[in-house]
Amino acid sequence: MKVLAMRTLAMKGLGLSVSCVCIVSLAACSLPAAAPAQTQHDLGGVFPQGNARSPVPLRIVQVSAQPLVASIAMQYREAAQPTRRGSYALNRWAASPATMVEAGLTRMLGLEGGAKCRVQFSLAEFIIDVDANGKSRALLAADAALFREQTQAVAQRSFDIAVPMKEAGPAAGALALREAVQKLAEESASWLGGNQARVCLP
Repeated sequence: MKVLAMRTLAMKGLGLSVSCVCIVSLAACSLPAAAPAQTQHDLGGVFPQGNARSPVPLRIVQVSAQPLVASIAMQYREAAQPTRRGSYALNRWAASPATMVEAGLTRMLGLEGGAKCRVQFSLAEFIIDVDANGKSRALLAADAALFREQTQAVAQRSFDIAVPMKEAGPAAGALALREAVQKLAEESASWLGGNQARVCLP
């Protein structure tokens, strides 16, 4: 009788172990699949130092952004839905557009210690635009203001830059927006060399 009881207990224990294994296996099978990894984009590395050097000495270059372009979402707009701003799934900027544009403009325009002037940019648009024929372009719009020390703005300018893209997609868009930032630096340098340049000289 004792032997039979021991066998019965052993069988029950084995059944319990098998049930536990089955439960664990079912739980593992029911776990959700891992989410696809997101791809981070920047503007293609550092910009050339002094590539579009400002003709007047600058103390600082600052870039802020309007709320629509303040996030790290990579945005696009299609002609078929002109009022809709879309975001590329699983693609994000490595930093905010304002941060990346400020880093690029600072390197290209250049800074000088002891300079009297600063220039501020406000990004109004930083997007990939797709027309009715499926062709894409990068759009960058910004408002700029030049200040001497703590005074009010002594000069202002708006920039609207469009760069055609060779192909569609977020990676090509990032490269096109890099080119747009380079053009912004070049046009800013030309603007800073105008009549307002005298207010920044010692």
